[in-house]
Amino acid sequence: MISKLRNSIIITLSTLFLFSCENGSVYHSFKHVNPKGWSKHDTLSFEIGLKETAYRYNIRAQIRNLSSYAYQDLYLCIKSNIPDSTIWQTDTIKFQLINKEGEIIGKGWGDLYELSVPYRENILVKPGKYTIKISHEMKDNYLKGINDVGIKVE
Repeated sequence: MISKLRNSIIITLSTLFLFSCENGSVYHSFKHVNPKGWSKHDTLSFEIGLKETAYRYNIRAQIRNLSSYAYQDLYLCIKSNIPDSTIWQTDTIKFQLINKEGEIIGKGWGDLYELSVPYRENILVKPGKYTIKISHEMKDNYLKGINDVGIKVE
């Protein structure tokens, strides 16, 4: 009986390990936002180390929002030194979080929804350390309903 239990645990853990791996992802991280509200002056910083030589990457920005988020859209200011670590670029990206029918877009569980949008695609990057800084561009000084902000490099 102990042998069957041990084998079941090993199989379960092995399965979880296999399904938890993300194919092609070289960096994936989320930063938690203050539950009292994301301050307009609070910039989230992601430090990314890329090791592959002359490799093309896709970068995605990700949001985890609560169903209580008050707007249909979310505008983010993203500053990065990718693909050249000596030059900073600033971009604004838009997340459409609610469709025309009033339904929340993204995959959800309970009160939390996750949405991913392309930030940069097929960019040639040299090995090195890079930084992505994200702040919100909404009118609220303290934006409520955003739980986490993430970056995924694949």
